[in-house]
Amino acid sequence: MTHRPTPQQYKRRRIAAACIAALLVVVAISIGVTAQRTTGWSTADLEKQLVAAEPESNTKSNEAVPRMPEDEKPDIAPVARTSHGQGTILDAPAPGHSARIWVTTGGERRAAYVQVPKAAADGEPTPLVMAFHGYEETPTSMAEYSGLGAAWGKDGGDGAIVVYPEGKGKAWEGAPYSKTSNGQDLQFVRDLLDRLSATYSVDATRIYAAGMSNGGGLGLKLACEMPHQFSAIASVAGAYYPGTWKGCATRQSDPAKPDSVRFVKAPTTPFLEIHGREDETIQYRGGTRHGSPYLAAMRVASLYAGRSGCFGAPRVVTVTSKVNRVEWPSCANNSEVMHISIADAAHTWPGEMKGSSGAGEVRRGEGGESNRTNDTITATNEVLAFFERHRSLTM
Repeated sequence: MTHRPTPQQYKRRRIAAACIAALLVVVAISIGVTAQRTTGWSTADLEKQLVAAEPESNTKSNEAVPRMPEDEKPDIAPVARTSHGQGTILDAPAPGHSARIWVTTGGERRAAYVQVPKAAADGEPTPLVMAFHGYEETPTSMAEYSGLGAAWGKDGGDGAIVVYPEGKGKAWEGAPYSKTSNGQDLQFVRDLLDRLSATYSVDATRIYAAGMSNGGGLGLKLACEMPHQFSAIASVAGAYYPGTWKGCATRQSDPAKPDSVRFVKAPTTPFLEIHGREDETIQYRGGTRHGSPYLAAMRVASLYAGRSGCFGAPRVVTVTSKVNRVEWPSCANNSEVMHISIADAAHTWPGEMKGSSGAGEVRRGEGGESNRTNDTITATNEVLAFFERHRSLTM
């Protein structure tokens, strides 16, 4: 004969079950916190970047970003981006040509230099790359040293529309020397995208941004505040002053205390960070410049990985004895965060051998760097390889 539990026994069982459930929740939270910590920055992660090891046998010495086979690239149909009611650009270059253009934004005229591939003439949606120069540089100087237009469309036919916006006072918002207030350059980017979309058939699934130094800092700001506008963003030798990352950070993040900085989890776009470990201008480990602190390169990538919902410890791949790649696994919504460190690179766009990239920032700061050229990798090729891995879904 079985006995039915008394009401008191039922009550005790319910209390016990609730306690067990609460315990399981605590354990799960603890596991989650531990995993999040392993996703984020640590001193050990930094030190791994400073240790040379034997490269993996399946890597190529001149390829830091893994190349994606054609049959594995995202299969997303091109979609023409809307212009949101904006008009066409007057005197815009025809397909196969390049020219300086002007757009009105925030009540003033702003300039950009545009390279348009011949392929844009057929009316099919064409990829677009926005490239942001460094402090005291110009759009045409970046076009020359980066060669982004020629690299994407080697025969002058296929390729992307590449636009090099011009910073006001040769600078971008987010830096202590900026000539624009918070949000002005972001509005310039929005207006420029709309005007370009009214003038050409821009593929909304393939819109990218790249930046050098101060322009790389703007790239981070775009990734924090306008991720939905871009399919991927790359930063080379980025200067990550507080104004570039505050849009990602918690209210408790204190610029004067870099260790306190935390990014809030939110929708993101894939992000590539490339930085030289011998950079004396915007140092790899972070520092202070123009009277303002800036974050370390890998710290930024790690914080952004946390924002992207990447889960698990970063994987360090030794590409060559001078190049390491850090990858964060299992990012949300098929996003990707990658960091490339170059042992013998200073403040430069790797691969350009004239020393013109980053020159303005070096001149404006205290001290200088005797050698800012580096051919260990070619930043242009790595940036485009990263972009080719990503497409955006359009609504």
